[in-house]
Amino acid sequence: MTPPTPLFGALPGGPELTIILLILVIPIGAGLFVYSDAKRNGLDYAPAWALGVTALFFAGFLPGIPAFLAYVYVREKQARDASPRPGAESE
Repeated sequence: MTPPTPLFGALPGGPELTIILLILVIPIGAGLFVYSDAKRNGLDYAPAWALGVTALFFAGFLPGIPAFLAYVYVREKQARDASPRPGAESE
């Protein structure tokens, strides 16, 4: 019987390195996404949103999710408030 093949090959500490990489990639990726999306949508406080979401994702995955959802809510609310209302007359 052949011995089982390690999941991460011959890399010692492979699972630990993968976990550490994910702990770094998820918050930084979320922060970069929020920053670029906020800049694209014209939010003046894009750096604050990006830093807040990144910091809360570093604090833990569960605090980061509501921060990200709050950003999406504020972004959509601002877009909804900025769009012209149907039936409103323009002068």
